Amino acid sequence: MRLFVSARLAIVLALLAGSGSASAAFADPATGPGMQLRTLSNRADLISGGDALVEVALTAPATGLKVLAGAHDVTAAFRAVDPTHYRGVVDGLAAGPNVITAQTADGQGAQLTVTNHAIQGPVFSGPQVQPWYCLPDALDAQCGRPVTYAYQYMSSVTGNFGAYDPSAAPPADLATTTTDQGKTVPYVVRVESGDIDRSAYSIAVLYDGREPFDRWTGPPAWNHKVVVTHGGGCGGMHTEGVTPPVLDASLGRGFAVMSAALEDSNQDCNLTVQAESVMMTKEHLIEAYGDVRYVIGIGSSGGSLAADQIANAYPGLYDGLIVGATFPDMMQPDLLDCLQLHRYFDSPQKWGIGVAWAEPFEAAAEDKQATSVCRLESLPFGPEDYSNMYNPSSAAWCNMDSHEPERVYNATTNPTGVRCAIQDYMVNVLGTRAPAYWGAVEKGIGKGFANRPFDNVGVQYGLKALKAGTITAAQFVDLNNKVGAPDIDFGSQATRVEAEPAGLERAYRSGMVNEANNLDLVPIIDIPNPADNYDIHDRWKSWSIRARLDAANGNHDNHVLWYGPDRSGMAFNVGDGNAFTVMDQWLTTMEHDKRDLPLEQKVRDAKPAGAHDRCDLPDRATCDAVMGPYGSVRMGAGDSPASDIMKCQLKPLTRTDYGSVVFSDADWASLQAAFPSGVCDWSKPGIGQQQTVAWQTYENRTGGVAMGAPPTSEPLTDPPADVPEVPFAILLPLVVAVVLLVGVRVRSAR
Repeated sequence: MRLFVSARLAIVLALLAGSGSASAAFADPATGPGMQLRTLSNRADLISGGDALVEVALTAPATGLKVLAGAHDVTAAFRAVDPTHYRGVVDGLAAGPNVITAQTADGQGAQLTVTNHAIQGPVFSGPQVQPWYCLPDALDAQCGRPVTYAYQYMSSVTGNFGAYDPSAAPPADLATTTTDQGKTVPYVVRVESGDIDRSAYSIAVLYDGREPFDRWTGPPAWNHKVVVTHGGGCGGMHTEGVTPPVLDASLGRGFAVMSAALEDSNQDCNLTVQAESVMMTKEHLIEAYGDVRYVIGIGSSGGSLAADQIANAYPGLYDGLIVGATFPDMMQPDLLDCLQLHRYFDSPQKWGIGVAWAEPFEAAAEDKQATSVCRLESLPFGPEDYSNMYNPSSAAWCNMDSHEPERVYNATTNPTGVRCAIQDYMVNVLGTRAPAYWGAVEKGIGKGFANRPFDNVGVQYGLKALKAGTITAAQFVDLNNKVGAPDIDFGSQATRVEAEPAGLERAYRSGMVNEANNLDLVPIIDIPNPADNYDIHDRWKSWSIRARLDAANGNHDNHVLWYGPDRSGMAFNVGDGNAFTVMDQWLTTMEHDKRDLPLEQKVRDAKPAGAHDRCDLPDRATCDAVMGPYGSVRMGAGDSPASDIMKCQLKPLTRTDYGSVVFSDADWASLQAAFPSGVCDWSKPGIGQQQTVAWQTYENRTGGVAMGAPPTSEPLTDPPADVPEVPFAILLPLVVAVVLLVGVRVRSAR
């Protein structure tokens, strides 16, 4: 069960209150005596792009409000929301801290320090990845470019989008759409494109370009709800990239659709940069388009990875999730396990057994149903291919093959080159290896590579299959004695690999290993793949999320599973699917819940009737038997469905742990040699295992540190800016003169 719940909620709700989303209703930091200032588009210390939506909250109605940003009068930007609240978009903020000051004629006053960051970042992700390659039309090395707008319309004939010119007569086949607010409008979408955080972004919304709008009026058909779309995959590209698609059926319902290249896992699998990109783009949307009611993160495969990780590590950026082909996090050890098992299975010369490792034996050792997940043949998403994300010399995996492949790392010819391994792409989070873990190349260049939180010391591959009798004791012993491990350069080493302690601790604390301790703050509709036990999209990963929710929060009431071989009507990637409708109902109910209760309880209480586990087979038992979770390499080694132990604690190797399995003396001696320190005790927490620390920053510290609560305003104690201070030497004679004059007039009156 989670510890320190109130502290966790205090931080999260303080963030949400400054986010501008519907969640802001759950907390209001503008409390206490006197006038209060707060930023509504983002936290006051995370503002970017030179502007911020600021609110002035008065203790009582007053006149003569004056607002300064430093020495600049910005009062004209503010408008009354009600008699005691004023809001304005303050622009022209300088880089770094800016003091916003407000005061009224009756003496109410406050000031707030707003820290502004460059529109191309970074904000909290730390030093940016280098080298970096922009798209051809960029104006500078940070990929800056002017904002552009394009229009698309829905054809009533074809049902497809086509180019639209707002200045021309509407096309004859222009369709109309009715939003979920009951507004019937031409089905025309404006797509804004630009670059934020060195990342191409797009924002699409219903708008035909004929009636101007600003952030106070907003696009007339917009329902003030937002969908964030994510792309699949998982890569560490050194390029700006393009945005995932934004032309989505949710637009016709009135939603805005937002997307950015750096939130696309195929482009950027770096959790902190993904979250930063979402945050900065969301801030821009709030400042330019208007207030946001709630945000739904949607994605499949790598898109689910981004949504799940961001929601847990940076709570408040999303209000609800619809995910499919689910990944709880990117630190699953299966990819490197599979790589090494594949290397062993495909090397008959290594085998010391009398029977070949035919594919059914491989599948059993990997805890798979029919065929080996560790083979690439005929698989579109084979682990052998995707394990290349850990290959520092794979220029294609970091997209440098089309730019400067000669700069990519090679242990022999270019040992100081750019390493394309995913852990090196996230070195701000993981830090570098201590000298005690350096290999020959690191010693030669005098610096360590990024920590890699992979460990297989004590892992008994094929243990479940051994106990079930589907592989022999000789196979089990030979596999575990010879499997070895991938080394830091993606080669193979004969010995097992031990993770660096700092890397383990940071992987957990950052949320790269998703412990789900903040995931109960969002409703989740999870749609596993219908037939996926033969590639990286194993169904157990959806049940892993559930197991982690149970472990961290004592329940999984916010997690809904929709699964089965036919997912018609369950669509998560279009705005008219059933999952989308149910999620919209769920969040609307939460939005109207004004009770003073913890957010996770509101999530549970708002659950609509349709938000329950479902399967499209006749009954649940059949569904679970056919479509339920099966296993993973680590589950086949004895791990639980949660599968969040990166490095296990060890226990002594004893014969009695294997039940009726009989080992020859020679096999037992080989097993002892394979596990000299003992074998995994999965009943105990992992070494370095801990819950995710929400809202970490890497701005000034590798490895990260929690940001803590956002800045709050302070009472204004200085004299008003337009009343000059008078020196005492001048003021005293004036006071004496006034007193004498008053005395003379009093005597005259007598």
